Amino acid sequence: MASAKSGSLKLSEDIQFEPWWWQARARSTLPEPELPGRVDHAIIGGGYTGLSAALTLARSGASVVVFDSGDPGDGASTRNGGMVGDRLKPGFPALTRTFGAESAKAMMDEAAASVDFIERLIIDNGIACDFGRMGRYYPAVSRKHFDAMTRKLEAEQAAREVSAVMVPAEEQSQFLHSPLYHGGRLHHDTGGLHPAKFHDGLLAAARGAGARIAARTAVLGMEETDTGIALETGVGFVEADKVLICTNGYTGPATPEHQARVIPVTSAIVATEELDPDLVSRLIPGGRMITDSYHLLNYYRPSPDGKRILLGSRPGLGGGNDQKLASYLGRRLGRIFPELDGTAITHCWSGKVAFSFDTFPKIGMGGRIGYAMCYGGSGVAMSNWLGHKLAQKAMGDLAGRTAFDDMPFPGKFYYNGWPWFLGPMMAWYGLSDALSGGTRR
Repeated sequence: MASAKSGSLKLSEDIQFEPWWWQARARSTLPEPELPGRVDHAIIGGGYTGLSAALTLARSGASVVVFDSGDPGDGASTRNGGMVGDRLKPGFPALTRTFGAESAKAMMDEAAASVDFIERLIIDNGIACDFGRMGRYYPAVSRKHFDAMTRKLEAEQAAREVSAVMVPAEEQSQFLHSPLYHGGRLHHDTGGLHPAKFHDGLLAAARGAGARIAARTAVLGMEETDTGIALETGVGFVEADKVLICTNGYTGPATPEHQARVIPVTSAIVATEELDPDLVSRLIPGGRMITDSYHLLNYYRPSPDGKRILLGSRPGLGGGNDQKLASYLGRRLGRIFPELDGTAITHCWSGKVAFSFDTFPKIGMGGRIGYAMCYGGSGVAMSNWLGHKLAQKAMGDLAGRTAFDDMPFPGKFYYNGWPWFLGPMMAWYGLSDALSGGTRR
């Protein structure tokens, strides 16, 4: 097979190194916090997880304050690709080997339920965020990857209902117009949204329900007392009956026991200049979300207005300064779509996703302190679902049970929160990707 040709994307002269999504943000600056002396629940982290938990708690009548060291949502919640998926990182066969078929099925069913939950959250709260269930296509970068996808799908469909089909290479142009791939797997029930608009709507809903939002108010430390948890913040002390840690890839030294178990991984995205909508719809028919099978995977999609293409990936060793990162991602996009030769990149940004050492999502409530985090880069739906479940746990509601309960949250003796090993790992993944194919058929 001949190597696939690549397009050459250029950087716009006035490229912006902040999320393209932020252009549509309608939220005004939040007021300076007025903190109560005591609350029922304090939440650390104002992203999707924390706000979903806050909304559930506030609507139950509890007093809630959400702390964020910056402006809520300025981390991954308004920097992600806006893809609403139902996949767990290990995949169904791996889950079955680790936990058994019954537990694996329960986990996958819960991941699917998270998509239904976020859709209901959007509808019930009237959040205008360009949500749609347009589906997702997972193209295979080699025939070997396609065959592995087929086996995994067959194994999962033998155990549970999955709304997905395999697409052979000769039919792929109906779903993706790229010479790079060898067919793939099409999922019907998932979709996408505008992440910043969604976060703005979720924040408004939580505030409307009575949750206090303490923006730009870092939690510096915590100490358990006879009557609760005392939190030290930059503007004073607050005592809470319970504390929920919802910091994901931004988990820091205020909760060192969590920081030592969470691996933050940088993910970066570029957005093209406005294109002919007919070209965008021809390259990605149906406006679907796309995630390919590289280790350093490409995830990409049309913008909600259909005028741009956004692509994200792990920087690997192609990172560096902002300009180099944008060029690196532009080369990846040009290899997928050679027709974008000469197209300008107008935006480039990055954020942090979080993994656990065993790659599974984590949720737990022990005494007065609970946590939900580690979505493995697939957290738009799962973060909202587990935030809601964590709130139920904090209230002692049995409805808060999840398929992810009672899992260990492992650490490693060589890790204290600084992921020094990611560089060598990314280099290995990059080499593996280079050897795996991605060739013109």
